Amino acid sequence: MRRVTSLVAALFAMSLMAAQALAENVEVKGPHICCPQCVKVAVGLLKDVAGVSDAKADQKSKTVTFTAKDETAAQAGLKALVDGGFYGQATCGGKELKIKVPAGDGKADSVSVTKVHVCCGACQNAIKALFKDSKVSFEEKGPQRTVRIDGSNLDRAAVMDTLRKAGFNGTPSK
Repeated sequence: MRRVTSLVAALFAMSLMAAQALAENVEVKGPHICCPQCVKVAVGLLKDVAGVSDAKADQKSKTVTFTAKDETAAQAGLKALVDGGFYGQATCGGKELKIKVPAGDGKADSVSVTKVHVCCGACQNAIKALFKDSKVSFEEKGPQRTVRIDGSNLDRAAVMDTLRKAGFNGTPSK
């Protein structure tokens, strides 16, 4: 009986080590994290993602890190951040990690982008600075808002690219 118990314990320990070996560190560099509220929101977005643990966001380095039990969890964690309005360059275990994001197409005098992370005045100011030649307004309350950029002949894809380079994400409206 002792041998069976020892064998079961050894198999259990080996399966735990194998699961830990499969876990990957995910790092997202460059999301707009300007204040403690941004940190709280970014970490909160990852809290309930299956297979994701140890989520941390660093305001100073503008980096979000987490552990993913596998590639599916890594993708889900990145998607949660992107859907939450953050954007950055992601790696999983040192390899580039990407997900599809809508680009926006066509030109318009007004471009609205929904679900952008805008939790504070510093987030608002950062977005306004990106579009100095346009009027920028924010709708709704809370950490995700609709950003409306009014200008002349704005390229939707260029608007999205500008937001993403600054660490923001959202969904361009048609």
